[in-house]
Parts: sequence; structure tokens; C-alpha cells
Amino acid sequence: MLHRYFADELTPSEKKELMKSVEQDTELRKEFCRIQNLRAITSLFPAASDTENATSRLLKWKRNSIRIMSRQVAIYAAAVILVGFALWGLLQPFTRTLPEPPSIYLIEVTSPSNITKSFRLSDGTIVWLNSSSTLRYPNKFAGQERRVELTGEAFFEVAGDPAMPFIVTTDQYDIRVLGTKFNVFAYKDHNVKTSLVEGSLEVINPAVKTTPVRIRPNESIEWEQDGWQRSTFQDKEFLLWKDGIYAFNDVPFIEIVNRLELYYNTTIVVTNQELAQYRFNAKFRQDDGLESILKTMRKIYRFKIDENQMTNTIMIE
Repeated sequence: MLHRYFADELTPSEKKELMKSVEQDTELRKEFCRIQNLRAITSLFPAASDTENATSRLLKWKRNSIRIMSRQVAIYAAAVILVGFALWGLLQPFTRTLPEPPSIYLIEVTSPSNITKSFRLSDGTIVWLNSSSTLRYPNKFAGQERRVELTGEAFFEVAGDPAMPFIVTTDQYDIRVLGTKFNVFAYKDHNVKTSLVEGSLEVINPAVKTTPVRIRPNESIEWEQDGWQRSTFQDKEFLLWKDGIYAFNDVPFIEIVNRLELYYNTTIVVTNQELAQYRFNAKFRQDDGLESILKTMRKIYRFKIDENQMTNTIMIE
């Protein structure tokens, strides 16, 4: 696989598998560096066509006068010396021990609008990432904690590890768990809301000197100006976004619009105040698209849609 890699014959998945093996196997990494150095050095050797070029130059040189020949010899001698120094300088880095690539690095996964992603972390934790969301995490966890950073919305099914707590960092507070299932709504410029489905977790606000607060299954918590606010939930349909479905049960139109703005990265302005407070019960497929969702809701409550593609804005009246 190493030779096929340097011959550019591997598929993307094979390259990924090889790089993972190189990172984990010290002997394989040394062999990788050895072949890489060898290829770099051999690339400096003369090509087969150099012989023809040298012969042609030699015949031309023999036809010149002694004076010109002497001058050319001096020029070639100087060139050989310069090339020798240049070659020596190029080869110096390969004679030293190459630094090993970093074993731990950050990975950033972003889910664009109208797309939900699911993937597994190195510890076995499964993550679902909602539209217009970003998760940053290390390629492997080390030390005393497993810390990730979330902007947007994600559902976590955390692999249990009592010796290494799993911590989700958001703009407002941190969520600390050992092994559990929970949802975090943490879009920019919105209150962060954590909803626990299974297990237990605690939240802590690093900016405020307060003790960690623990919540139980079917409880949600968010930080407001006057402190922590708890609530309970029995209906888990709000989690259907993991399956590409947006569910709204007895929700005012303005709240639905606020969510759709985040999911589809579009500004929506509602000028009809009566419509803004009208409550809907509805489910939509994520891949239906924003325009289809609004037209479906318009069948229940008539309203006008005016879209400005230049400003990425939708006016509803």
C-alpha cells in the first residue's frame, strides 16, 4: 500500500486507512518516511534524456576555438560547483531525523443547511449534527477528559468512561457527562438548551461562580439572566430531526419560523402578528426544503410569501 500510495494509485478510503495505520504503527511510520526520503533523493538524479543533451553540447564544444573552449570549461566548472553545493543543501534535510507528525489534532465537522450528519468519535460516542451546525473535537481523546465544542444543535450518545468525563462546551455553559443520551440546542445568539433523554448529566457556567447543577431524564435546562431554568418534557418528537424530520406540536408560527431560519440559513420576517401567534401541529421532511414547508403551512393559514434572493430574505404577511 505504501508503494501504491506514492504511485498515486490508492482510493481516498485506502489513503485514509493507510494514514491511520502510519499514525498508529511506529515501524510503519519509519518505513513511510524512508520511502518518502528515497523518492525525494532519486528525483534529483539525471534523467535518461540528459545523455543526449550532453552529447549534443560536447559536439558543439569541440567545434569551438581553444579560447572559447577555455571559457566554457570555466563556466561549466563553476556550474558544477554551484550544483554540488545546491545538491548538498537539498540533501541535508533528508539526512536528519524527520519530525513525527502530531499524534493529536482537532477535527471540525460542519453540517450545511438542509443536511443532517451522523458520525462516531474515537471513543465510540455517536453524534448526530443538525443543519447549520459545527462540532470540533480531537482525533483521539487523551488526558483526564473528553472535550468537544458545539455551535448549533447535536444529539449525543456518549460511550461510558467513568475515568474520563465527556464535556460539551458551548457559548454559555459546559455540559459534563460520563455516559448518556442528550440533546443540545446551542445556535449562536440563542439560549443554550440541554435536554436529557437517558442517564444523567450536570451543567456548569464557567463565567459565573455557581455549583454544578444535575438534571434527570426528561428534563431540560437553560441559562437565563436570573439563573438556571428547568423544564420537563414527555413528547420526544422534537428529536425527530435526527431522522430528517422537523416536528412542531402546538407551536406558534413565529417560533417555527425562528427554527426554520436556523435550519435553512435564511432570514424570515413576519409582519402579520395574528399569524405569528397562530399555533401549528405539523411534521416536515428536512429535504422538502423551506419553500415547500411554507407553502404547506399556507394551506392551513393563508398568507403571502415574498422572497428576495438577493438578500436571502423572505417576507410573510
